[in-house]
Amino acid sequence: MAQTALPPALLLIVATEPALRLRLEWLERAGYRVRTACSLKEVDQACQSQIFDVVLIADSVEPRMKKAIGHSVRHHLPEAPILQMGRIRPDLDGNSFVTGDSREGVLQSVLKILKRPDDIRPAAI
Repeated sequence: MAQTALPPALLLIVATEPALRLRLEWLERAGYRVRTACSLKEVDQACQSQIFDVVLIADSVEPRMKKAIGHSVRHHLPEAPILQMGRIRPDLDGNSFVTGDSREGVLQSVLKILKRPDDIRPAAI
């Protein structure tokens, strides 16, 4: 019996419950396995217990918290690409970035990151 590959695992980090539900729905409908976090403590717990193919940080997370989250993710999962959703500019250096936070933009950016060869994924902030 052939074993089926699991879909990519994503860690979705948001600051508010409504934003969480909406983005979670987008990603799950696209076929991704998604774990969510709404605090630095939840991010640490998630990163200690699972490897993620992409970490998404929503625009609703304040810049200071994004930096703390970025450092935590890099500590636990140094190879995980971080995708920031935002409208103006990235708050973290050396990571992928989505202009805007539309459903199409987020899904296209996740797919681009997943298709990139491992040797060009960002390795540090």
